[in-house]
Amino acid sequence: MRPTSSDSSPPGRDSPPPDADAWVRIHRRTYDRMAVDYARRIDDYAAADEAERFVRRLRAHVSHEPLIADVGCGPGADATLLRLAGARTLQIDLSRAMLRVATRHERSPSIQADMRRVPLRAGCVEAVWCFAALGHLPPDSTVPVLREFRRIVRDGGWVYVVVRQGEGVRRADWDGLLPRCFTDLRLPGLRNALAAASFAVREHHIWRAASGEPWLHAIAQAA
Repeated sequence: MRPTSSDSSPPGRDSPPPDADAWVRIHRRTYDRMAVDYARRIDDYAAADEAERFVRRLRAHVSHEPLIADVGCGPGADATLLRLAGARTLQIDLSRAMLRVATRHERSPSIQADMRRVPLRAGCVEAVWCFAALGHLPPDSTVPVLREFRRIVRDGGWVYVVVRQGEGVRRADWDGLLPRCFTDLRLPGLRNALAAASFAVREHHIWRAASGEPWLHAIAQAA
């Protein structure tokens, strides 16, 4: 999910729960409730340049249109950008309401799923695109999720991951009402997590939202 101007929490809120299942329950409810509003109010930032460069990188390695699993696809904006750049996309999201919004805008196949257990066969996609969604699980889920991405990506395939740069966990509630939790990472932590999942970072950069928040982008290749 992309950063927006509503990423703030009132003081005194409870800290994020300790277990991943609780995070999943919270985010399924929250994004089901906010899907339409989120799609309307999403930050003006669009990942068009990133999508184009990423697809160009993939096309240099395959002779056909690469298939990209957009994990945590949200309202479908990134899937559209990836398609326009020359890829086929598969939209995956925890929230059924988000997928309904996404498929109105982008007619690619869609699956409602928890990113910890993606219902795809091994090695079936050229790449995974995970834009600001990996952080919606606690720190001890980062490596297992990246290993799940590695399972569905073919040998030599790619992953594009975006997380908020920082350390630890935080609350960032939507309009101060709907709870959301995030795990933030710095490059060494993300690099180590990717390496533990048999990915090697090939490129990275920091993008700053209008609010000044730094977001870490990393492109990594599967061993």
